[in-house]
Amino acid sequence: MRVLIVFLCLLLFSCSEKETSKSSKIPYTIGVEIKGFQDNILFLEEMRDQRWIRIDSAIADNGRLELKGEVFEKDIYRLRSKDNQFILVYLDGEPLTLTTKANSMSEWVEVLNSPNNKILSDFNKKVVVFNKQHSALQQKLDSVKVINTKSPEATVWMQSIKTLEAEFDAYIHTTIRSSVHSPVVFSFLSYLDWTNDLNFIEDITNQIKKAQPNYKYTLLLVENLNRYKTFIEQKALADQNNPGAVGKEAPDFALPDPKGKMIRLSSYRGKYVLVDFWASWCGPCRQEMPTVVEAYKKYKGKNFDVLGVSLDNNKENWLKAIQSDGMIWKQVSDLKMWESTVVPLYKIEGIPATYLVDPQGIVIARDLRGPALEKKLDEVLPK
Repeated sequence: MRVLIVFLCLLLFSCSEKETSKSSKIPYTIGVEIKGFQDNILFLEEMRDQRWIRIDSAIADNGRLELKGEVFEKDIYRLRSKDNQFILVYLDGEPLTLTTKANSMSEWVEVLNSPNNKILSDFNKKVVVFNKQHSALQQKLDSVKVINTKSPEATVWMQSIKTLEAEFDAYIHTTIRSSVHSPVVFSFLSYLDWTNDLNFIEDITNQIKKAQPNYKYTLLLVENLNRYKTFIEQKALADQNNPGAVGKEAPDFALPDPKGKMIRLSSYRGKYVLVDFWASWCGPCRQEMPTVVEAYKKYKGKNFDVLGVSLDNNKENWLKAIQSDGMIWKQVSDLKMWESTVVPLYKIEGIPATYLVDPQGIVIARDLRGPALEKKLDEVLPK
């Protein structure tokens, strides 16, 4: 659901290196009660060189234990059992007391005396619940699609997934906005879509700069936000030379449908059309397809259509994917994969790639994903 820019991982606590040369250390005292705990030992770990490294451990007595020591800096650490159940904790020099359950340490944690850890714990529990619910709904959708991808039941499950994702997205935004004064807020930023949430991220960065001006992750956030904005600006400049850039007339082409009939893009003039470049072998394309299916069903009566352009080279796989994913709009392909004539025509470097073309044949948006597609269609199509 979420698109992350690789170089922005520096924003996360887990991607940082510990400043082990510091002379002053941060003391910690962690009291833990683990109900139903059988492992007897609990490890304290820090992220170093992008790996969790053990720095302390304690033996439990009837499910109770205490860890005492020093770390080099205030940051997020991990308490882990031998069976890899774990809790993320923020250590800042204040004593910390936790209660949890052995078989669900990530899902149920009671924090007794640390507001920052309460924020972190509540957020992580929400993530665990979301992942479980999303996985369950996806399994139900997949089981229905095996039988009939066009069934009303499949539509219900797709809408349920969409609703769940929207609710979780709203929760993320609300939690980040209410946590700008907390040092744990930085670990939440990886759940944002940096492409579609850029304005929100800029606003939050300004708030964090005021609330936590000297924290090292604030400096990294500002640095990486500026780097990302530069990346976007450079991409926009490069796109000006792309034949399919926003504001330009979409390059016309004609390709055969599964029965060999030639379909020309310009035949869609007078309609809004989403030109969707995809392939049966492309996992991200297939994952995004339910969004396109829902958009087609919702807007097809509002002067909107979809034209699928496959970069497959195996006709059987192409047709199976069309059937399996419920793509009931026209599909074309010359079955030449990356040697297809449309690849250089649109300078396609990766898929999925989508172009929203207006009734005059002008590209008005590119690479709309998830909720962004419906939002744009709501904006341009007749009510």
